[in-house]
Amino acid sequence: MNEYPYPFFDEKGKVFCQACGKSYLVISPRHLATHNLTYSDYTTRFPDAPLANKEFAARGKYGKQKDLLKQSDEPAIEELSEVLDEDPEIQELQKLSESIEKLNPIQAMKARILDHLKLHYLNIRADYLISQFGTDNLLKFEFITDFCDPILKVVIQFPDTFWHNQEAALDPNKNIKLAEYGWKVIEIPSNNPSYKKIDKYIEEARN
Repeated sequence: MNEYPYPFFDEKGKVFCQACGKSYLVISPRHLATHNLTYSDYTTRFPDAPLANKEFAARGKYGKQKDLLKQSDEPAIEELSEVLDEDPEIQELQKLSESIEKLNPIQAMKARILDHLKLHYLNIRADYLISQFGTDNLLKFEFITDFCDPILKVVIQFPDTFWHNQEAALDPNKNIKLAEYGWKVIEIPSNNPSYKKIDKYIEEARN
């Protein structure tokens, strides 16, 4: 087992959140949202950490639910309905899944990519508008980015995926202008990028 920042359970059998060290009956989506994490983020970062207290985990339902969450980024409603319990914190999963279904496919994809990019860049933002001013305090350009960490000045673009990349056709020097003012641009070519591909391009840009 990997080393973890906190024990798995406290003296009352509650499960510790490995992100903050607080103990709960269940690590709920609402709590993980306070850390800007999804269930898939959390289980990827802490694969052996339990998600529920000892008694509830022993009943087997949460173990099954954890397996479902590992199989896909967002659990399906019909799968969740089989494992939901009367516990309010477990029912949070259904609300989460329903909210995702309300998004259109592009919004859902962008939300999933944003969650994943938070593993690399703490301050990452989607659809971030860069307003770049020169030393003369005059506006030099404005660009909407797919994703941007304004603190580290990193821009992550998906030129084959999202609509506002049409700006490149209007201004083919967009990336050059960004680079001139210290922005690092990472382009990930794919109309349906996998997490593996995203990680690959980010790691290559860092080397």
